[in-house]
Amino acid sequence: MLKGALGLAAAALVAAQPAEAAMGCWNGESAAAAKVRDLQSRLMVATLRCRAIGVDLLTDYNQFVRDNRSTLQAANGVIKAQFASGYGPAGETAYDSFTTALANAYGGDATSGEICETTAGAAREAAAAAGDVGKLLAIAERFGPSPDLPGGECPITFSQR
Repeated sequence: MLKGALGLAAAALVAAQPAEAAMGCWNGESAAAAKVRDLQSRLMVATLRCRAIGVDLLTDYNQFVRDNRSTLQAANGVIKAQFASGYGPAGETAYDSFTTALANAYGGDATSGEICETTAGAAREAAAAAGDVGKLLAIAERFGPSPDLPGGECPITFSQR
């Protein structure tokens, strides 16, 4: 009986592996989209944390979202396509898990008046980017490392002539 249960568990693991293995690397566009989404998550969560200590950044955050709406939507579309390509019908669930993990990663960060002021400044700067992906990526880079990407970033290769 135990042998049968172990066999079923092993079969389940083998069946689960192709979906993970199918997740390919993230090209430059998809990795940039993830970085933009990560910036949005960082700003959103910091806005909520600051509000909890009585500092209201909602106006600055909402302006960032309004001024970058089409870029944020495009980034989410690229990320969803990446997960759909890697996970097929389970792609939407994988996308939801990924974006939730981005936000959860910042929930326990420290919060202070200084951090809130830095976040407000970043939100204003990001709003001024007005959809310019290069500017948004530069802001994201200043905040810290890129998010972990299932499948990793694609290696950069150069063709030989």
